[in-house]
Amino acid sequence: MTFSYTLVLALLLLFPGLCAFVGIRAGERTDFLAPRPEKPNSTNTLFIVVAGTIAGHILGAGIFAAQAAWCQNTGLCVATAYDPNVYRVLLASQHPARDLTDGAIEWWIFFLGALGAATGWLFSRAAQSAAFKGTFDPIDFGWLNPAVQAVKAGNSVVVAYVVSKTSHNGTSIAYEGIVDRLALDDDQKVAMVVLSRVDRFTVRIEEDGSIKRHEGGGAPIAQMQFAASEIANIAFEVLTEPTV
Repeated sequence: MTFSYTLVLALLLLFPGLCAFVGIRAGERTDFLAPRPEKPNSTNTLFIVVAGTIAGHILGAGIFAAQAAWCQNTGLCVATAYDPNVYRVLLASQHPARDLTDGAIEWWIFFLGALGAATGWLFSRAAQSAAFKGTFDPIDFGWLNPAVQAVKAGNSVVVAYVVSKTSHNGTSIAYEGIVDRLALDDDQKVAMVVLSRVDRFTVRIEEDGSIKRHEGGGAPIAQMQFAASEIANIAFEVLTEPTV
C-alpha cells in the first residue's frame, strides 16, 4: 500500500470516530453475553464511526473556540511560532512548509490523538448509561434480554438445560449448569454456551409421549463449552436469590 498525504490525513481525521466505535463496544460489553462480530460493510459500524468523528471534532473545535474566547477576555495567552488550531491549518490547506516547526507537528498530532482518546472515553461512558442500555439492550439481546438484565442486576443466575445431539436408542445425553458465557449469531440463535458446575443426565421420550429424565450421577463437571453444532435443544431458567 502506498501512503499518501490524503490517506494519512483521512486516517487522522477519522481517528476520533474509530475511538468512538471502540468505546461503544467496550462500554456495552458484558461478561455474560459475548458480543457479535461486526458484519462486513455494516452500516451501523459506519454510522458510529461517522457520528463519533463529527462529535469528536465538534468537541475539538469547541476547545479552540473556548481558548480563543479566554485569550480575548483575559489576555492570558501564550504566543507560539505556529497556529495551534489544527482545524484552521487543515482548512486553509496552503500552510507554507517553511513555517512548520517540529513543535507544530508534535502538537497537532498529539491533539488529534488526545481528542480520539477523549471521544472514545465519552462514548464508552455513554454506552454504560441507563438511557443507552434501555434503548439498545432489547435490540442487541432480543429474546435473552430479560435474562441478561437479571444477571446484570447481580442477584440472579441463568441455568441452561442442554440436550446434545449425542443419542442412542432414543435416549439423549443432556447437561444442566450455570451459564458463564453465551454467544448469539446474527439471527439471535445460540452460537456457543459455556456452563459451569455441570450435571449430566439422560432424556428419553416414552411411548406414551412423556419425557423421562434419568440422573447420570458422578461429580459435577467444572466447566463445559457447547457449540451450536453440538446442541439439539436448549432451555434457560433464571434463578433469583430470595430477598430477606
